[in-house]
Amino acid sequence: MQKNKARWAWQDLTVLLLRLLWSMAVIILMYQDKPDFPLLLVLPAVLLGGVVPSWVGRNFTTRYALLEFILAGGIALALAYYFGLTRLFLPAVLMLAFHTRGKAHFYTLPLTLLLFSLSAGPTIQAGLSHPLIWLSLSDGLFVYAAGYGLQVGAKSINGIRQKLALVNEQYAILEQYSSQIERMTLLEERYRMAREVHDTIGHSYTSIILGLETLKPHVASQEGEHKLQGVLELARKGLDDVRLQVHQMDPLEEPVTLDRALMQIAGQFESNTGVTLSFRTMGEPYAVIKQAKHTLSRSLQEALTNASRHGQASAIRVVLQYDPAQLMLQIQDNGKGTAQLRYGFGLTGMKERLAALQGKLYIDSQENDGTLVTCIIPNQTQEGERRIDILLADDQPLVRESLRLLLGEEKDFRLRTAASGRQALEQCAAEQPDIVLMDIHMPEMDGLEATRQLKEKWPEVRVIIITTFEEITYAAEALRLGAEGYLLKTLHPKELAATIRLIYGGGTMISQEVAQQLFQDQQLEAPLNPYDLTERELEVLQELTEGLRNKQIAQKLHLSEGTVRNYISAIYLKLQVGDRDEAVEKSKKEQLVQQPRIYQN
Repeated sequence: MQKNKARWAWQDLTVLLLRLLWSMAVIILMYQDKPDFPLLLVLPAVLLGGVVPSWVGRNFTTRYALLEFILAGGIALALAYYFGLTRLFLPAVLMLAFHTRGKAHFYTLPLTLLLFSLSAGPTIQAGLSHPLIWLSLSDGLFVYAAGYGLQVGAKSINGIRQKLALVNEQYAILEQYSSQIERMTLLEERYRMAREVHDTIGHSYTSIILGLETLKPHVASQEGEHKLQGVLELARKGLDDVRLQVHQMDPLEEPVTLDRALMQIAGQFESNTGVTLSFRTMGEPYAVIKQAKHTLSRSLQEALTNASRHGQASAIRVVLQYDPAQLMLQIQDNGKGTAQLRYGFGLTGMKERLAALQGKLYIDSQENDGTLVTCIIPNQTQEGERRIDILLADDQPLVRESLRLLLGEEKDFRLRTAASGRQALEQCAAEQPDIVLMDIHMPEMDGLEATRQLKEKWPEVRVIIITTFEEITYAAEALRLGAEGYLLKTLHPKELAATIRLIYGGGTMISQEVAQQLFQDQQLEAPLNPYDLTERELEVLQELTEGLRNKQIAQKLHLSEGTVRNYISAIYLKLQVGDRDEAVEKSKKEQLVQQPRIYQN
């Protein structure tokens, strides 16, 4: 269907119609002046000689020219010789000039002018010595130039139409992308509001209920016990009402699975851009944490936009595979691809989003063979085969009991508690845990000092600061000391459990509120260097220039390997480099760190 449309474009039909009308007008005028030739024989012959070449061979330059010369030219010569009907080949000159392309003009032009001159009348009898031959040549050359001008004009119009179509396609992509961003922004804002309602009210109700439960044994009279029971029921009802409101407000609590969310994005992209898109789901679907759903949604948007805008793909295949151990999203297109892939802002953002969830980004692109984008995220909601040993350090008994009850519902968690930073270090010395949930303000030794000593002695133990304070100085200091996470106690229990599993697998996590304030705080401060590298990032970069590997850097700076990998990823992003060698070369060139010393004997 597409080829047929290209074959009979409106410009081609217009020029063909002009030729036929021109030929008919010339023959009818000749018949009025000299009605001694068979009109019913001449007119169909001329029209047939004009239609057949265009119908049979217009898309093939050589075949079309031969058909014009043989059929239209032969008819024109025959009518000039037998009936004295001259200049009937002139409309064919216009068509030949219009359809000839490139170097073919070098042989089409002289043959066309020669054939027209032979059919012009006097040269049939007197040959090339007749003086009117130059007039015929000038007329033929003028018509040929007019046909060539029509060809240039038609090509310009087609070029403008193609550019307009490309602009419309890019506009549709941008419109679709902006609508997706607007939708995701609204969802994130609703999610934030739902979390705030849950955190401020739901957590208070939970603490009240737990506190009232501890008072039960101390109520002596029957009346007091009755009143206490009434207060408990009121608190539980209030908590149920808060949870109901949160579930209605939180769009991500709706029963919309990951595959449905991605299918909606793919469907909107296909309808807005016209790109053929197929979506397939493999494996048994399961619940996915919100961060993973956001990350895969944004990754799909970015991959689809790149495939259409940069790869000029006409077909895209999306596969979402649920595996018990991981989620895998593949986007494959039939675009032009590239042999030298460069990570821009979009791909770097995808890589960083996936890295925050211990995910990986793989891109395979070949010249003229399309691009395959693969996003892999470990399944953080799955209970692991090995139990995670967690030490909870908090000086508030009610908070310890609340967190112990909430996290105790997770079958793969084993919890122990400590009332101070010193007790936490003592328990770590007796039996090292996998994760330490560390409060900040505690007696005897606060959480920050405990984190420092813990990381110096046991750098492989992962520390999550969990506090009620959004103080930026605390967060910055905790991350500098090597903590893998900084969370607020108001975090939803399921999200907290997923975060613990994520950090247990080697990732890092900072609460959204603290991350935003950290970013704003860094924007206000004067940059330490042209790339805004933090003190810890500069330390890691210094070790990279010394040639140390990740494990060696972790041991030297008392960090875990996962934390070092995250610091290195942040360094790559800020320096806009793709690997370790480029980072070292750029740091040396711009003197971002001290140069390694070379000792000579």
